[in-house]
Amino acid sequence: MATKSPKAAKPKPALPLPDLGIGHRELLELNLKRRLDFLRTPELFYHWWRRCTVKVLLVTDGSLNFGEGDFGLSTFVRTMKNEAPGRVRFEMTLAHIRNVSDPEMLASESGIANRIKSFRFDNATHFTPEMYDQIWLFGIETSYAGMPGRSTFLAPAEIGAIHAHMQRGGGVFATGDHGFLGNALSGGLPRVRGMRYWGDFPSSDNNLNQVSMTGPRRNDSNQEGHDAGMSFSDQSDDVPQPLDLLLYSSYAGFLRSARYPHPVMCGRMGRIDVFPDHPHEGECRVPPDLTQSFGGAVEYPTDGGGTQIVPEVVAWGRVRAGNTTRPTGPNGMKVPTVAQTFGVVGAYDGHRAGGKGRVICDSTWHHFINVNLIGVLEGGIFDEFSIPGEDPSKHNGFLSSASGLAALSKIKNYYTNVGVWISPPARHACFNRLVWWEIVFTDRLIEATLTSPEIPLERIPASTLMHIGIHARDVFGRRASQCQTLEWLIDWSRRFIEVAWLDPWDPITRVQLEKGDPPLPVVDPMPMVDVALGAALVSMRQQFPFPPEKIGDKQDEAALKAITRGAEHGMRLGAKLTLDQCKSFSTVLRQ
Repeated sequence: MATKSPKAAKPKPALPLPDLGIGHRELLELNLKRRLDFLRTPELFYHWWRRCTVKVLLVTDGSLNFGEGDFGLSTFVRTMKNEAPGRVRFEMTLAHIRNVSDPEMLASESGIANRIKSFRFDNATHFTPEMYDQIWLFGIETSYAGMPGRSTFLAPAEIGAIHAHMQRGGGVFATGDHGFLGNALSGGLPRVRGMRYWGDFPSSDNNLNQVSMTGPRRNDSNQEGHDAGMSFSDQSDDVPQPLDLLLYSSYAGFLRSARYPHPVMCGRMGRIDVFPDHPHEGECRVPPDLTQSFGGAVEYPTDGGGTQIVPEVVAWGRVRAGNTTRPTGPNGMKVPTVAQTFGVVGAYDGHRAGGKGRVICDSTWHHFINVNLIGVLEGGIFDEFSIPGEDPSKHNGFLSSASGLAALSKIKNYYTNVGVWISPPARHACFNRLVWWEIVFTDRLIEATLTSPEIPLERIPASTLMHIGIHARDVFGRRASQCQTLEWLIDWSRRFIEVAWLDPWDPITRVQLEKGDPPLPVVDPMPMVDVALGAALVSMRQQFPFPPEKIGDKQDEAALKAITRGAEHGMRLGAKLTLDQCKSFSTVLRQ
């Protein structure tokens, strides 16, 4: 006999908001402004606060632009400008290959360093290899044939200038869309050309082509929205596509059980596992030929130990079986899809290859433009609201619901993560220096752990120092991400210990794990690292009992000496206790 399903409990009616009164409402508004000011300009609250300036060049072409329209990047630009991590300032220059209008260059937006129309990489007033820390390329054009000095791709001198930028450590982000879209801007660039499909594959047969627009094997990531059936405009609602992430681990300490995504997919609130969806994306890949050279240099060189640093796919999208779109959509009816997965984000860590530039490739700029983030403009090319039953969420995108806002927070975190990760090594050194000041003077870790911060370092027990170190990692992880915390810890620790065991993203670590022969984790070095970290923070706090009026090179140098002095003490203390415990353990084994 069938049993009846229990009735769902009726939601309780929301209580009416109390009448706060004019004075209290004013306080609420001022408090909101205070919180926003702290998010965007912490310098107003901490006189000693400073940021590392990262010079960013954003380049696009064709019908893509930086404006407010469906194909505009205004939401992305504002995210980079207003929501950068507290220790970072993205100084942005907007550039377009064509001579576009002022609104398409987001002329009304303040805080943009420069705007350049008819942009060329071989014009020294526009670009030199030393001018920017990173380049972002959003291409839609398939060929530049007919433009002076250009053919299918950018001019050879332009490509050479970008290569020189990469060789000196400059970062590159590149994306297009389905098929050949974006090929003109990025398809001829070293490293980038192999990390993504910039044309049809595996053939021009629409039934086989995975980057086609309408074929059954297209990379259709659209999720069915709130209205019945599948429509093209489902890309504009508040339902994101799910992502599968490449996860990393190491073989010692807490990293044995931890599973970290790539740093660009690692957010303040956890894994970045959702993106905007779209009915026909491009695809990232591992380059098919790792032996190519460019400009007399190996395209994918080795690290200092002879291990070739190879690009990898770090996130995949899923294509559901049977996805279609209504025939009235802007691109007509799409045949039902075949279920598959495809590469959405690819990464190359050139820093490990002698300080070369890092590269991120993305399957489509639809992960960045307004129509996929904040909804369809009424009357625009993607407007399908003449169809009865179209859900109104498609006019506001991820702004339509709490779940949509949560997804948008992750997506925006991805943007700023990329901006941090592809920055040159010198900028990372700046980021990492500022973390020490931030932890010591914004969170008062020492006061939270020690009853008296004046106690000499030598008299503080190892257990107390260890708890300070653990707390510091947790604090920074909540503000940045656990992955950025680990990257900071690795950068700092390498002057004291061999960090391969600590680095889940190290290629040699991954090879050992895949072979199944990593060292036995008999001794866990992590407590020793936490003791050293805690001692370094105490030593810095004793060097600077109060925040300095300003932080410059002199203060950084004094802080580094104090940090090194404390870390060496903590490392000796931790090593002695570890050795004592090993001796005690060996005594037990003999009994």
